[in-house]
Amino acid sequence: MNQARRLEAPFSVGVVSRMTGLSVHVLRSWERRYGAVQPQRTPRGSRRYTEADVTRLRLLGAAVGRGHPISALAPLSDTSISALLEPHGHAPELPFDEALGAIARLDAREVERLLAFQLFARGPRDFARNFVLPLLIEVGARWESGRLPIAAEHMATFLAGSLLGGALRAMPVPERRRPILFTTPTGERHEFGALVAALVAASAGADAVYLGAELPASEVVRAAAQLNARGIALGMIALDPADTKAYLHALRRDLDRSASIWIGGGASQRLEPLPDGVARADDLDAFEDCIRDLATRDVADSAAHR
Repeated sequence: MNQARRLEAPFSVGVVSRMTGLSVHVLRSWERRYGAVQPQRTPRGSRRYTEADVTRLRLLGAAVGRGHPISALAPLSDTSISALLEPHGHAPELPFDEALGAIARLDAREVERLLAFQLFARGPRDFARNFVLPLLIEVGARWESGRLPIAAEHMATFLAGSLLGGALRAMPVPERRRPILFTTPTGERHEFGALVAALVAASAGADAVYLGAELPASEVVRAAAQLNARGIALGMIALDPADTKAYLHALRRDLDRSASIWIGGGASQRLEPLPDGVARADDLDAFEDCIRDLATRDVADSAAHR
């Protein structure tokens, strides 16, 4: 690398982490998984970032902080991401406009056709994480702003959930692994995040069992005992923090201590401090990495006991 090229990209990953407030792990993950930026490399393979890279990463960090998924942001230009951050900015052009048009027309057959095509083309994991999840976030935003009727939002959620449920049922079930159960607490009707997380976990090697939404803590405990569950994953979007804490305390009190509890979603971010024995999955990347580590350990334990 010559001197001119070094000057073009003067910042190391550690410096960029401090400049943007994003951890080194997040920077590497956004590059590897989503191609959000493409840093230059030194002859020894170290990352070097330009000022433009730093500007883009700050924009991405701000947009993610407002609830936009990195998977939906990564394909966008800096201008489009900036528009998202404007108080009255226009929504950027997104990579699923055809599906959004069919949803707006209430054309259920066309929506199902388009979603099924994406599922076939992308595979279950990528379909759930990088197409359906950002699509439904955008659908929800358009409904809240009055650009879509509630019927369109309900139709899209139903059709996407049906396809995801079918994809989850079709996933291979790993042998001799304790299952992980997915649900939402009593009063939490938003089940889509839990369903997406179940499919992501199944793709990472877990025996993921989706129990539906709004299960009382006592029923979750009963199901976990019946299935000898390895863990419980709860989606939480709009629950009151006090009700959530009471639910989690009851669940942890009665659940077998060998079973883990993970929580995720907007409401989980409002819980401070977390009840003992409860872990927060800050995003799907972190949760997927955790599940993959558990699956690797299960394989090693199974081999050791043969």
